Amino acid sequence: MKSIATVSQSLIETFAGFVKQGKPVVLVTVLSTSGSTYSKAGSQMLIDENGDVHGLLSGGCLENDLAERATAAIRSGRTDWVTYDLRTDDDVFGLGVGCEGAMYLQLQPLQVDSAYEPLAGWLAQLEDVATVDVSFESGEGQGSVAFTLGRPHAVLLLGGGQDADPLVQFCRALGWRVMVTDHRPAYVTRMEQRTACDIRCCPVGDVGEQVNFERFDAAIVMSHHLASDRQYLCALAESPLGFVGLLGPPHRRDRLLDEIGDARKQLAGRLHSPVGKRIGGRGPAAIALEVAAELQQYFSGSDSD
Repeated sequence: MKSIATVSQSLIETFAGFVKQGKPVVLVTVLSTSGSTYSKAGSQMLIDENGDVHGLLSGGCLENDLAERATAAIRSGRTDWVTYDLRTDDDVFGLGVGCEGAMYLQLQPLQVDSAYEPLAGWLAQLEDVATVDVSFESGEGQGSVAFTLGRPHAVLLLGGGQDADPLVQFCRALGWRVMVTDHRPAYVTRMEQRTACDIRCCPVGDVGEQVNFERFDAAIVMSHHLASDRQYLCALAESPLGFVGLLGPPHRRDRLLDEIGDARKQLAGRLHSPVGKRIGGRGPAAIALEVAAELQQYFSGSDSD
């Protein structure tokens, strides 16, 4: 059974920047691990020709060495492999990180003359399908390692008030794709000036037609406007989304569910309200953190409290 690795939206955007500039970059992929490691098999990051690291595969303890190896790989044009075994590491003769784990990584240079393959092709496929099967040579005649790459988790925010700003930031920091829609032009303009994500001005009643719900994994209803939230819930009731979050207190949720009638039955088992794991704190940032925490739990398939 192949391991499943979700591609980060930040990796996609960073890679697109290198392609646009016509600059080489190295794709670093964790092929296997044992013991305690910061990243698991299938995790990836990019390193450019200057040795600048885009992403992390360790807590920062291996990235300097990886940067040197990556720049050498770009110069030679050849794929490289490296093993970091910290199970016997100590603070005198080793790196002194105390992780007690091992990682086997591939460093693959992606060049203009090879059309940035294979990553460019994989990402192009992920525009049309949810997952793509890929393989990486293991080096030294050891065959290959197979993974299933999945496109980034995608979150739809229905409402672009100021409290959406920190939630967008958390989602992007976690590597998710984010779209924000709002029917109020002033809200959309403000967000366009402050955040970097897909932002659209869309009449509430048209959201089901203008937004392809099948491209998203979760939606958060947060317009703070009763009539709008009611229409959003009705549209989401008809959608395939497995996670529908609603901001606001229980009595507001109950009122909205009473008002949408039979549509509430279609939201059963999918509606999370009040959305967010209760971890304490007040204000937009704390609430956004709680919402992001519940989304992370949902995406990871974890039911633990």
